[in-house]
Amino acid sequence: MVSINIDDVQVRINMLGGFAIATGENRVTEQVKKSSKYWKLLQYLIAHRHKAVSHEELIEVFCDSEQMLNPDNALRTMVYRARSVLSRGGIYCAESMILSTNGGYIWNNAVACEVDAEEFESLCKKASAKTEDDERLDLFLQAVALYRGDFLPSSAGDLWVMPLARWYRSMYLSCAHAASELLLAKDRNAEAEEICVKALRIDQFDETLLAFHLRALIAQGKYAQALDTYVKMEEMFYDVLGVHFSDNLRSLYNQIQKPLQKDGVPLDAVLADWLDGADSPGAYYCDLSIFKTIYQIESRSLSRSGRSAYVVWFDTKHEPGTKNGGVMKQLGVAIPGSLRMGDLYTRASPSQYILMLHSLTYEDCKSLVNRIMCSVDSRYLPKIISISIRPIVPITQ
Repeated sequence: MVSINIDDVQVRINMLGGFAIATGENRVTEQVKKSSKYWKLLQYLIAHRHKAVSHEELIEVFCDSEQMLNPDNALRTMVYRARSVLSRGGIYCAESMILSTNGGYIWNNAVACEVDAEEFESLCKKASAKTEDDERLDLFLQAVALYRGDFLPSSAGDLWVMPLARWYRSMYLSCAHAASELLLAKDRNAEAEEICVKALRIDQFDETLLAFHLRALIAQGKYAQALDTYVKMEEMFYDVLGVHFSDNLRSLYNQIQKPLQKDGVPLDAVLADWLDGADSPGAYYCDLSIFKTIYQIESRSLSRSGRSAYVVWFDTKHEPGTKNGGVMKQLGVAIPGSLRMGDLYTRASPSQYILMLHSLTYEDCKSLVNRIMCSVDSRYLPKIISISIRPIVPITQ
């Protein structure tokens, strides 16, 4: 057997996005024993590797009632098994990595270790301390790239993991915010988009990230993708949180409509730009504030034209998070599939849709509502869905 000096061992430890220990070409991942207490004990000792951990602390965290008859023996068994699983995985000097101390255990810091969570935290702190934008951005990008996921996700339910996981996640989101803002300021919009997409997988309800993401898409001219993202996320905020977008996000809606902001653009180019995407099939979905503006314009025009126009109100009459979530999803499919190209609709709240219908009689509106209802599960009728049809009242001078 080849003897390996502990001074020659370099250990690489991953704790972000999953747990793994590697030396040389050998690597042991959490897939081996991720549910075993001795595997979690190993994680605990590494997370607290700069101090000795007492028997009492480890027993309190890892020994259940069945082991309390002889907790010291149970703890020794866990340490033995933790060393063994590393040794069987080919990890050099595994027997020397966990040391016994007077009244506890400690990770052997004489072994050179690279721990991704520690490196990530160091990069975040260095970046925050810098004043020059290029240096800050470089460090933020390194930190963001290093964060492959939440801290010890397979142990996320353990009480000792929870505060650390929240701490690292908060640090990561702060880095993602700062990096995105700096990248957008430097017109590196594709990189900003990439960071936002990754970070939104970690926290899909982070409004700051969503705003940066939309800004990155708009800056690249990806208006259709920006609109699709806006609509989907708006619906998710309604369905899950029961809240409207913030004013910051809602202000981006007009930008997503691809306004021409250049001076001296020919009229034909302006009109062509305004019609870009207008030939897409189906009714027009818009933000509630846009719907309100169009309603006011329509009310003014009806006083002169003599045409008829109606609004249809669908109210599911339940709070978000209850069984109305299913019917709102069904209405979200049935409504655009039943309306004409010139019709308009919006989501007024987590439990409400509003439609604007032109050049129809009241009976026509009722027929259209019946078509929509035919696409909705019958158990939602009539107790859950309330429907109102109202004419748009003309504004008279």
